Amino acid sequence: MSDSFFRFADIEYGHGPANEKIVGIFRFEQARHLRQGPAQIVVAEIFSALYVYEQLIDVINAAVEQSRTLMADMTLDPFARFEKLVQRLNEAVAAFLEKEPTPVHWDKVNIFILECYQGQLCVTGRGKLMNMFMQKTEDGSWRAFDLCGSLEQPTEIDNKKVFASLICGDMKPGDVLFLGSSNFNRLRHDLRIKERLSELPPVAAAVEIKRDLERQGVPDDFAAAVISCHQEDKPVEDKAPPKQDGAGSLKNLQDNIEKTNNTLAPVVNPIKFLKNQPSTNATPNIPPPLSPFKRFISSITGLAKRRRSPATPAAETALRGLHAGSGTVFTPKRKLMIVTAAVILVVGGIVYASWSHNRTIAAQQAAWEKTLSQAVDLRNQAEASLVYARDSQTRAQIEQSEHILADLDTSLPDHKTRVDRVRGELSQLRERLRKNVVASNIVELYSLDITVADGSLTAPVMTDTAAFVADNTARRIVRVDVATHATKNIALPAKAGRIVAGSFGDKSIVYIDNKGQLFAVGTADGALTSLNKISSASTTVSDFVLYNKKAYLLDGQSGNLSRFKKTDTGFGSGASYVSGSAASALVGGVGLAIDSNVYVAKADGTLLRYLSGSQEAFSLSATDPPLRSISGIWTDVDDTRIFITDPSEKRVVLYDKNGLLLWQISSPEFTSLRDIAGRVSAKQILVISGNRLLLVPLP
Repeated sequence: MSDSFFRFADIEYGHGPANEKIVGIFRFEQARHLRQGPAQIVVAEIFSALYVYEQLIDVINAAVEQSRTLMADMTLDPFARFEKLVQRLNEAVAAFLEKEPTPVHWDKVNIFILECYQGQLCVTGRGKLMNMFMQKTEDGSWRAFDLCGSLEQPTEIDNKKVFASLICGDMKPGDVLFLGSSNFNRLRHDLRIKERLSELPPVAAAVEIKRDLERQGVPDDFAAAVISCHQEDKPVEDKAPPKQDGAGSLKNLQDNIEKTNNTLAPVVNPIKFLKNQPSTNATPNIPPPLSPFKRFISSITGLAKRRRSPATPAAETALRGLHAGSGTVFTPKRKLMIVTAAVILVVGGIVYASWSHNRTIAAQQAAWEKTLSQAVDLRNQAEASLVYARDSQTRAQIEQSEHILADLDTSLPDHKTRVDRVRGELSQLRERLRKNVVASNIVELYSLDITVADGSLTAPVMTDTAAFVADNTARRIVRVDVATHATKNIALPAKAGRIVAGSFGDKSIVYIDNKGQLFAVGTADGALTSLNKISSASTTVSDFVLYNKKAYLLDGQSGNLSRFKKTDTGFGSGASYVSGSAASALVGGVGLAIDSNVYVAKADGTLLRYLSGSQEAFSLSATDPPLRSISGIWTDVDDTRIFITDPSEKRVVLYDKNGLLLWQISSPEFTSLRDIAGRVSAKQILVISGNRLLLVPLP
C-alpha cells in the first residue's frame, strides 16, 4: 500500500527498584528516495538484570541493524524482507548462546521485533507483551485484537531457532497498534489506553499515558511503542506550460528584422541598398544567436584587435581640422563601455566570492551541527545505559562522545558554549558512573596510641551487637559493644603469636595466629579456648575463613589454598582446594571470602572466583580510578554484596555478586585501609584504618 505511511510514538518510564529487570524500546528507521523506508522496532522486557541478558539485547539490536544495512538497496516484498531478518536474528542468537557460559532462562524473557514497510506490518517474538491492535471499521468504530497472541510459540525452546514463527499483514490507514511491557495489562483500564488511542492522535495518546504514569508514581519500569498508519496526501499535479522553441523565436525575430530593412532601407539609403541587395535566389545567411555574455566579450575583443584603415590626405586634413585625435579607437563612448565592463567584472567577482564564501561557511556550519548532534546522541544513549546499569556500555559511549567533541572547532563563542555544555553533561555522567559517596557519621570504636607501629590492629569480626578486633601490641582480643561502645579485653595465652585473621563460627569467633594456632572466643561470655594447630611452621597465613563446618586457609606467599574438616578438638588435616598448576594464580593473595563460591583477593587489585576447586570466568566492572590494590575482602552466603578495601585510593568499593559496581565509599578518615568485615544486610561495616577500628555507615 504505497499511498500510506507510518508514525511512531514511544513511552518510556522508569521508576522501578534498581537491578530488578531490563525494560527497553529500540527503533531503527531508514528513508528511501524521499519516501519512508523500512522501520524496525524492538520491545524488550526481561525479569532479570544479569549481564547475559544485556548482552542478549545487544546481540538482537546489532542483528537488526546489520540486516537493515545489508538489505537497504534490495528490492523485496515486506514478507520476504522480514523472513531474512528473522533468519539473521536466529543465527545471531544461536551463535551467542553457543559461546555464552551463563544459561539464558527464556521464561524470564519477553521480546518482540516488528517491521513496518509499504503498508505491511510483520511481527515475531518470544514471550508475552501487552498488545492491542485496533482496527478501524468503515463506520468509524474500532475492533481490538491480540495480535501477538497469534504467534505460534513452541513450548520447548530451540536455541538455533528462538524466533520460531512470524506473521505479516496489511495495516490500513486509521489502524493503531499498542505494544508494551506486560505491566501495562494491570493498568490498561486506569490509563484508559483503548479510549485514548481511539479518541486522540497516537502521539498525543502516548504523551497522556506517560503523564498518567508520572502522576500516579507507579513503582515499576514501563516501555511501549504506538504505531499508527495514515493516508498519504497526494499533491495536485500542475500542467507545465508548453515549451517554447528558442530557435523558432529567433527565426521569427530575424524575419521581422529583414522585413523591416526591406521596407525602410530604400528610403533611407537607396544606393547602398541596391549594392547590398542579394539575389532573389540566394539563401539568407543567418548567424547563430549569441548569449549576452558572449556578445559582450566579442565586442571587447574586436575593439582591442581593431586596426585603423588608411586615410586619404583630404580625410586626414579634415580630421585634423576637427581635432578628432587622428582617428583613435578610444572614443569617450568606448572608454565608458570599458570602464563599465571593468566595474561589472569587479563587482561580479566580489559578489561571486561572497556567495562562495557564504556557501562554504553554511556547509561548514551544517557539518559542525551534524557532528555535535552525534555527540549529543551518544550522551543521551550513555544516560539511558547508566539507568539500566550498563556501566561498560555507558563508559564507551561517554568516551566516544568526548572524542567527537575534541575534534569540533570552538573558535566561535557560540560553538564553545554549546560544546562546553555537552562536556559538562558528560562530566556529570562520569561522576554518576563513578558512584562515589563520601561517608559521614563514622564512629571510632577502638584505637591504639599514635606511637604504636601501624598494622598492630588486625582481624576485624562483626556480630549483630558487637565488634571484635585483635590488639597485637597488648596481646589481646578486644570486644566493643556497637550500641554503647563499651570495651572488654580478652587476653591471649603466652604461646599465641601474632593474630592474622578471624572468622565467625556458630557460637564463637575463631582466630588464627601466624604459626597456625587456633583460638576460639565465645561471643556471649568472651571465654577464650585454645584449639589445635592446623598448619606447619613453614606455612604463612594470609587469611582464614570458616564456612560450612570447614576451615579454609590462604597462603598467598606459596599460592596454596587448603581446606580442613571440623573435628571435636578443632580441625583435622588439610587438603589442597585448588590443585595442579592452577595454584600459581593464588600467589600474591591477601584476602579470602566464601559464600557458595570462594573469592581470593590479590594485592594487585585482581579478584579470582572458584567453585568446587575450579576457577570461573569472573571479573569486576571498571572503576574510576581503576582498582589497582586490595588489602581486605568480605562477603557472606546470604549477602548480595562484595566489600573490598583499596588502600592506594583510600576507598571501600562495593560490588554485586556479578561484579557490577554499586558504590565507592571514601572518607578523610581512611588513611591506611587494612581490613574489612560486615554482617548480613547490615547498614554498617567495620574497617581498620591504620590502628583505628571504624564503624562506617553504608549509603
